[in-house]
Amino acid sequence: MRHGYYGKYVALQVRDVVLDDLVALMPMWEEIQAESLGLTVDALISRIELSLAQNGFRMVIAWDNDSAVGVACVALTDVGTWTEAAGIQVSGLHVLSSYRHRGVAKALLNAALQSADNWGCTSIVVSVPPQSREANRFFARLGFAPIATNRVTEVGLLRKKISVEPRRLVVARMRRRQEGATNPEIVLRHAIGK
Repeated sequence: MRHGYYGKYVALQVRDVVLDDLVALMPMWEEIQAESLGLTVDALISRIELSLAQNGFRMVIAWDNDSAVGVACVALTDVGTWTEAAGIQVSGLHVLSSYRHRGVAKALLNAALQSADNWGCTSIVVSVPPQSREANRFFARLGFAPIATNRVTEVGLLRKKISVEPRRLVVARMRRRQEGATNPEIVLRHAIGK
């Protein structure tokens, strides 16, 4: 899907990401990596592949002429434990630093709104880094309110702290993962129901 959107200073085109966009995404990916330690380009490639193969998950990209200037992931989600309403979650929204305050994020959110309409969703959830004051203010101005704080840890770390399994089983599982016996793509597909 391709959409035109006129930002403050630039005329933008927003469409779904394809693998051929990988090179154009690299300047943004370098900024994302600087903010999120430990990410490799494999994470980006797997997200692009997932968006091409999975209904209910899109990765959208904003273009200013031949330059990729913004990206976001849009996915079907459960808005909350105690509600039945389907929603979408916008995550990984990133605008190239030299293009901020020019309407790029709003253009990406317009693509998310179209997904909400297409998927019959009534709510939109955004993932915002708690340390990003500017991003939190931006979403608050658009009417997003905090409803929960999500905390993240690695499965292995939590297992070490609370598991009732014998330590030798935990160590063996961790060794298998390190040796690549557990394919993350299979785990991700299982988690999203594919």
